[in-house]
Amino acid sequence: MLAVLLAASALLAGSARQPSPIPEPGNERPALAPGAISERIACRDDPKQGYAVYLPSSYVATRPWPVVYLLDARGRARIPLDRFRGAAEELGWVLVSSFNTRSDTHDDPNTPALRAMWKDSHERLALDDRRVYLSGFSGGARASLALALQAPTAISGVVGCGAGFPDENAPIRSLAFPYFGTVGDRDFNYYEMRALEQKLADAKAAFRIGYFEGGHEWPPAELAREALVFLEVRGMRAGLWPRDEALAARLYREDVDRARSLEASGRLDAALVRWSDAARDFDTLADVAEARSQAARLQKSDEARRQDREARKRDDRDRAALRRLSEKISQAFAAPDLTAAGVLASELGVPALRQRAASSDAAERMSAERILATLRVQTRFYLPQRFLERQDLPRARLALGVASAIDPEDPIVDYDLACASARSGDAALALKDLDRALGKGFRNLDLLDTDEDFARIRDDPRFRKWVEDAKKGRPG
Repeated sequence: MLAVLLAASALLAGSARQPSPIPEPGNERPALAPGAISERIACRDDPKQGYAVYLPSSYVATRPWPVVYLLDARGRARIPLDRFRGAAEELGWVLVSSFNTRSDTHDDPNTPALRAMWKDSHERLALDDRRVYLSGFSGGARASLALALQAPTAISGVVGCGAGFPDENAPIRSLAFPYFGTVGDRDFNYYEMRALEQKLADAKAAFRIGYFEGGHEWPPAELAREALVFLEVRGMRAGLWPRDEALAARLYREDVDRARSLEASGRLDAALVRWSDAARDFDTLADVAEARSQAARLQKSDEARRQDREARKRDDRDRAALRRLSEKISQAFAAPDLTAAGVLASELGVPALRQRAASSDAAERMSAERILATLRVQTRFYLPQRFLERQDLPRARLALGVASAIDPEDPIVDYDLACASARSGDAALALKDLDRALGKGFRNLDLLDTDEDFARIRDDPRFRKWVEDAKKGRPG
């Protein structure tokens, strides 16, 4: 993260918050098509760095445009472009998304990726450096916030998706730019974002947190639009571009309609947040008297207060449960004698959580699914990765065994077990794992020819025969 911040200073040091210069005649590069996504643009100074761009249909190179730089955790540049594209078209924003950003790596790929696409896109497009925004997903969200916190005069706002601040435990005293956070209701970072919402409210920051039905992922298009609308409105209030009273009035009415809809569905606590946000964000841009009066009314509502109290109580309960689970996991994997995966899964309460996740009580169902999501990412990704790097196959398999108890019908867990076994050179054990994966429906057999995890056993006659036999019996 320090490298990101140092690079941020160097990257943005020359920004004077002025529009990027239009390329001089003779220095132009092939034009990008407005109204379409242009993919796999190689950076001129570093061809290994690539990005994709969306230009709104109204784009012309004779005036500067606001831009959002997108940092996906796995370099999947198209996903955020597809999510933000509709809003960018409607509001007239440029989107630039890297194919080289990553999270959960030992090195720092994000600094060179952002530096390269920033420089290349500024040379190629007419961008307004008064209106530069960052958005990232998961580790990309944390990197975006770290950069903006380091260079708040160069970044006009952040959309953080699926994760919060670089240090989630750090106190928040002030925020010099508007922030829009998003999180799915089954995301393992849900509780972090809930806590962040309260911290930002206490700090009286310019922010919103948007929730959606889903897991750890970029927000759906409608919430991505809300994020850009929020930044558009906040930009008008800050004087970054001329006020459009007709647009502001229309966007304010959309907020009002959403607040009414939430209240009509009985979600008074959520309606109170929406009314309050509308009154705060559109103040001086539109007549917010209705939003203020409705927020004041709901602040006195016993039912709204009860719903908020119950939600906070449930959050506190679940956070305490997650802390206990984290302690149990640490103790189990630190023990010299490892317990069986099924036993550990029971000690972690996986069967009970799976039962709760099928409950008819929506709040309890979501609670269980969020806790399971946290256990899932630990036992399917972080713990196996850590132990395989240490060449500790027993502990890697223990973690994946717990993951199998969480998702017993998922063949990918057994495939991952086979990968772990193959990396250790145990062909016999890997084939047993593959047998289970095949029995549960795994059919991507061509992956076995290219997956580097199987490099150590690929020439083993037993492995070659298993793959050959499996492909012969493959449907289709």
